[in-house]
Amino acid sequence: MEPLSILRSPPVVGLASLAAQRLLSRGSSTSPATSLLGAAVAVAGLGVAAAGIREIRAAGTTLDPTRPADASKVVRQGIYRYSRNPIYLGDALLLAGYAIHRRDLLAILPVAGFVGVIDTFQVSAEEEALRDRFGSTYGDYVASVRRWL
Repeated sequence: MEPLSILRSPPVVGLASLAAQRLLSRGSSTSPATSLLGAAVAVAGLGVAAAGIREIRAAGTTLDPTRPADASKVVRQGIYRYSRNPIYLGDALLLAGYAIHRRDLLAILPVAGFVGVIDTFQVSAEEEALRDRFGSTYGDYVASVRRWL
């Protein structure tokens, strides 16, 4: 097992970020406004991630983030026209919604940490595997669609 392979597990990084939010922030008393805004951002995140999952399943390719080389095609339709990583974007929005609900600026730090770790260790590895597998088809996609948003 690679020493940093744990950083290539999006569920582990997401759960660690959630735990860090709880540990770092004292969680000021919530207000109806911040609870509603936090819930709206979190629900938007769930929707973005679900749209990404739906498109991958519809394309009949792998959803396993540990095996990007098993992808059978480059998914470019639906939400993938706007973001190359809508599932991770949705996860980040979910964490951001929880940070808003917590009403503590320290709760934002793990959101940034999640994005940084996923971008550095997971997304870059996925992109390398997809570039190797699909060549210019994937290169054209990268040139036309942003990594996150």
